[in-house]
Amino acid sequence: MADKLYPIDAAARVAHRHLLIILGFVLLLGIAALLQFASTDLARIGNALWLVMPIVIIIIAGALSSMQKRVDKASMKAVRNDEFRQAGLQGALRNGFLVTLALQPILAVGLSMSSFEHEAAVMAAATIIAASVTVLASLIWHDR
Repeated sequence: MADKLYPIDAAARVAHRHLLIILGFVLLLGIAALLQFASTDLARIGNALWLVMPIVIIIIAGALSSMQKRVDKASMKAVRNDEFRQAGLQGALRNGFLVTLALQPILAVGLSMSSFEHEAAVMAAATIIAASVTVLASLIWHDR
């Protein structure tokens, strides 16, 4: 009896896996973006990552689509509308906002002392990556 998986639990697991996959993809995008601004050797690695990105997107879209078919729509809607999940989402968004605010002076001082050519672009990319990863990681952490 304890091993039985209810539809709402299956939907929660699928939603959790979706978030993990999206977190990995955002990290990959962020690494590729930041490598573009690095030295020549690292920029080549970044270019290679951008070349395989369409394949990665197709694989991720297929994985998310196949996982979505395993659960019914009503259970997935119930998971998305769950009060605890909504509270976790609010906390995750707050964490992302705080990371964005805290990161600005650190990046400004750090990049002013660095040898990057495009400091503003690096600062923008790093901020977007840090905020996105923080929101997704916080949501995964607070997810049931």
